[in-house]
Amino acid sequence: MRLTLLATGTDSVAVGVTVVATLLVVALVVAVGYVLKAVREMRREAQGLAREAQELLDELGSTVRRAGMEVDRVDRMVGSAEAISDAVGSASKLVGGAMAGPLIKLVAFGSGLGRAVRLVRGGPPAGRDAGTPAKNGRRRARSRGRAATRAAARPGGRGRSNLKAS
Repeated sequence: MRLTLLATGTDSVAVGVTVVATLLVVALVVAVGYVLKAVREMRREAQGLAREAQELLDELGSTVRRAGMEVDRVDRMVGSAEAISDAVGSASKLVGGAMAGPLIKLVAFGSGLGRAVRLVRGGPPAGRDAGTPAKNGRRRARSRGRAATRAAARPGGRGRSNLKAS
């Protein structure tokens, strides 16, 4: 007895399709294995990044709290400086107001005393009005010259001048 297996064309196609399908299933299983491995690695990395981010956020929070405390401290210092400045300004005004009158009187007294001493010694009194006649004459001439220049610069070329010609 001999067994003879004869395959028909349909049987050959069925065997070929089964082999190809089996190979595809094996390839898909291997691919899914690699994808799962990559997903596990990505999950581990994401957890590590989340831990680092949390540490950085905690550090950032403490830094912000310290900066807020420093801002409050500087604000208090500025407030104190303003209060001191106001106090010094008030004291300065008080002292200035209290000393201005007597100081002016003292200067006037000293000026009068100096003038009296010069008169007693026989010299001319010193002051704004006491200059030599020549010096006063030069001043008047200069003043007339300036007035004439201003008058000439007016629109119309000639202005009215109530100064006497010299």
